[in-house]
Amino acid sequence: MARSTWQALCALTAALLAALLLAACGSGSRSGEEAYPTKQIRMLVPYTAGGPTDIAARSLGRYIERELGQPVVVENLPGASGTAAYQELLSAKPDGYTISMCALPTLVLNYLTNDVGYTRENFKPIAVATQVPSALVVPADSPYQDLKSLFEDAKANPTKVKVGTPGATNTHAAETRRITKLYGVPLEVVPFNGNSEVQAALLGDNVTVGFVNASQDVLPAIESGQLRPLAVGTPTRLDYLDAPTFAELGYPELVHSTTTFGVLASQETPDPVVRRLEDVLRRASADPGVLDNLDRRYVPTQFLGGADLARMLVETEETFRGVVGN
Repeated sequence: MARSTWQALCALTAALLAALLLAACGSGSRSGEEAYPTKQIRMLVPYTAGGPTDIAARSLGRYIERELGQPVVVENLPGASGTAAYQELLSAKPDGYTISMCALPTLVLNYLTNDVGYTRENFKPIAVATQVPSALVVPADSPYQDLKSLFEDAKANPTKVKVGTPGATNTHAAETRRITKLYGVPLEVVPFNGNSEVQAALLGDNVTVGFVNASQDVLPAIESGQLRPLAVGTPTRLDYLDAPTFAELGYPELVHSTTTFGVLASQETPDPVVRRLEDVLRRASADPGVLDNLDRRYVPTQFLGGADLARMLVETEETFRGVVGN
């Protein structure tokens, strides 16, 4: 082989090796957004199976799994109004492979009322999934036909009326205490782990009334007549519940009990990973199948991403800090 040809082959081989090395290095240094995910993702749910948070998690989990090509395992970790799940999230490696559903204002009320080891600053919001209004409901055979009769009996018998709520530090418990504080109606909060437990307590005659999310897990009992709504906690009436608002019944302050369900990562999670998840959830919010599973009544008409959820966390803290006295 001629010397010039040999030199040319050596030079070509060196160039090819350099190109391969460069490609390998580039692949090894891909951003987290490009590489993520490469393994199973855990999605934590702070409440029991079957509730609105669980419904949202499983629907979104299936979509994320399909879009990102990795399994999404939903884990229910009820306890302490969500604190168990949030602490599990923060104890996991902040790499986006453990994320959690959250409920506002419960998440905020947890750290406003107790030393739980975290504040909103420990989390990195990803997106809002759904927003579910609340309703005050009684069993079908309850003697209370309207809110007025319930409140009058509570005033006449200060220890009688027990209000079941789907948590100890959620908006329903906080609003129940505000009723007592603002309007002098003595009501005892009896917290449970989620809507399903409140419903069971109501039907078992263990509580007088339930202050719950007017969500998919409760609506069948209302539609079948097992439960009756006395009032809803929205500024205007809901077209799918035959009940007046607290405001039109003379309680104008009781309009902030809608629960916002969102998705969180821990604060140290890389921004590219969070952006990847936010983009997937943005697409999910427009997917007909996801919308049907989540129920279009509860999905915001305009997608609310991480910045929106972060703003809601701040607003919630400002709103309820005075309520809990901290």
